[in-house]
Amino acid sequence: MGALIAFLGGGFGTLVRYFIYVLVPKNCCFPYHTLLANFFGCFIASALFTFFVMKTDINSAYKTFFILGFCGGLSTLSALSLEVLRYIQDGDYIKAVLYILISLLICTISVILGVALVKKYV
Repeated sequence: MGALIAFLGGGFGTLVRYFIYVLVPKNCCFPYHTLLANFFGCFIASALFTFFVMKTDINSAYKTFFILGFCGGLSTLSALSLEVLRYIQDGDYIKAVLYILISLLICTISVILGVALVKKYV
């Protein structure tokens, strides 16, 4: 049953990622859509994780659906890695390193924000 719940959550997360990809204007110089999807995935996962730790009586199916499924489907390390590879193949090593560093910084900030907001308001 847990696998089905994760699968359904992942499907919804993937749909959100798809709409981010479609709606965010394409920029040939930087993959903003992937950065945005990863930001939201990290933010939501950290906020929900913190909430679930604080509220221990929540059914584990919700944790599976939202954190493992939805956030797993929304955020995408594979897309980030392929975009970095494209920069490397194009010989743009500085952009590859900057993209990795920016992604790590933005996602770490989103995790800190998610935890802080839940701890403040819940």
